[in-house]
Amino acid sequence: MVNASELESIRKAASSCTYCGACQAVCPVFDKVGAEAACSRGRLLQLRLMAEGVIDPNASLAESITRCALCKACEATCSSNIHTTELFMRFRRAVADHTPLPLAKRIAFTALGYRRIFDLCLRLGAPFQKLLFKDAPEGPGSFSRLPIPAAGLNKRRLIPKLSTQPLRSRVSPVTSPRGAKKMRVAFFPGCMLTYVYPEAGKAVVDVLTAIGMEVVLPDAIGCCGTPAITSGDFVAGRTLAEMNIKALEATGAEAVITACATCGTALNHEYGMVLDDSPYSESWARLKANVYDFSDFLVKFGEINKLLLVEGAVTYHDPCHLVRGMGVSAQPRQLLAAIPGLELREMKDADRCCGCAGTFSAVHYDLASKINDDKIANIKATGAATVATGCSACRMHIEDGLSRNGLSNVRVLHTAQIIARAMGCAG
Repeated sequence: MVNASELESIRKAASSCTYCGACQAVCPVFDKVGAEAACSRGRLLQLRLMAEGVIDPNASLAESITRCALCKACEATCSSNIHTTELFMRFRRAVADHTPLPLAKRIAFTALGYRRIFDLCLRLGAPFQKLLFKDAPEGPGSFSRLPIPAAGLNKRRLIPKLSTQPLRSRVSPVTSPRGAKKMRVAFFPGCMLTYVYPEAGKAVVDVLTAIGMEVVLPDAIGCCGTPAITSGDFVAGRTLAEMNIKALEATGAEAVITACATCGTALNHEYGMVLDDSPYSESWARLKANVYDFSDFLVKFGEINKLLLVEGAVTYHDPCHLVRGMGVSAQPRQLLAAIPGLELREMKDADRCCGCAGTFSAVHYDLASKINDDKIANIKATGAATVATGCSACRMHIEDGLSRNGLSNVRVLHTAQIIARAMGCAG
């Protein structure tokens, strides 16, 4: 199932674990499941025993490794400096190389490589989504009309609506800055800001142009590839990585701006796992040094002043891929705290996983919901009317949690939307 060289690599990495148990204290999955195999210490032991031939690399082991949110919390506390996220994804690749992924995933990941077809399908699907989904009585999003036994759709999971006006219908391929041009930047919006929350994507462009940036929205970019990579489909992940690197490099931009924590982490780090012998590996090495999260870029290169009054209270949720993947945490708080009239109220465990973790919440919705309930309780305790975050997947999952807990009156917004309003450039 797993080749000899990969087994030895896994054995060496897993053997570094001292089984101190620090990962148990921070693992959101272990907190809800309580089983040893549900934290990194237990998974590493399983991988070491597999590599040593004590246990077989069977379906049960594969399921155990996939029941991980890849939130990087264990990495942040690991005294042995084990890169558990990369190790678990490498094991998933080894499994996928020998045992095909579910048909739905294979079709989806293949389709992502054909950006124009993917774009056309989502554009055509938006007007007809009411055939399968009905509007939620309160708050944003829809519920499935049919009890589809997948991704929590049979459990009244709140699903955000596809926009009938995706981002490319709202933003020009090149948007000129207001005033003197300071820099040419490429905006990598990702799937969610393009098709589900395009108003947040436009807010990013509006703010960037307001601070003197010429913003390029490359036509040839697509999905960042994280869903494929984290599922073990490194072939599809590599295809998407090469496509995006080529498109971004062609813009001639001095920086690449992301407004999705997952996309940013993919461009910064995860592409390294799928580009081993790729002709684009050198291009990626040059590119990744100039990839910035929106809030980080704004703090480093923007001049934010004369902000308008925005009254109210807001709390901030740290996406895992942003705080631990890109090291961005203080920057969005600095920006929000600078807005006159806006009170920033810190929630308990703001940097703890909300439970979404991309496809994790689709495969393990019940478990993801239990993790999410803790986040919702912490949001509620602040009394804030708005939650700001820098990840659209987190936004989607938190909106579902608020709906399930009777808190649909609490809004979830991208940080850029609040800043755009304060700068008077909200579209």
